[in-house]
Amino acid sequence: MENLIREVIELDKKARADVEHLESEKARIGDFIREEKARLMKQYELESKAKLDFTRHEIDADIEKKRQEVKREFDVMSAQLEQSFAKSKEEWIASIYDFCIQE
Repeated sequence: MENLIREVIELDKKARADVEHLESEKARIGDFIREEKARLMKQYELESKAKLDFTRHEIDADIEKKRQEVKREFDVMSAQLEQSFAKSKEEWIASIYDFCIQE
């Protein structure tokens, strides 16, 4: 009988130790979840910032490329306009002068 009581006491001590261990793990789980949440948020922010920076760089490159294309087109059109003006300038002046004189 004494052995039985000792075994019950030992089992009770072991069960209490197991419960204490599980309770301490339970308390640490909350801390772990908070730490993991903070880590994941930081990782998400870093990944988002990297994607945003990459996209911003691509957009800036596209804008610069388009700006250069428009400038080239403008330069070509400006040169054509100057050539047209130089070619027809005297004719236009004479036409305007004749129109003014006739009136």
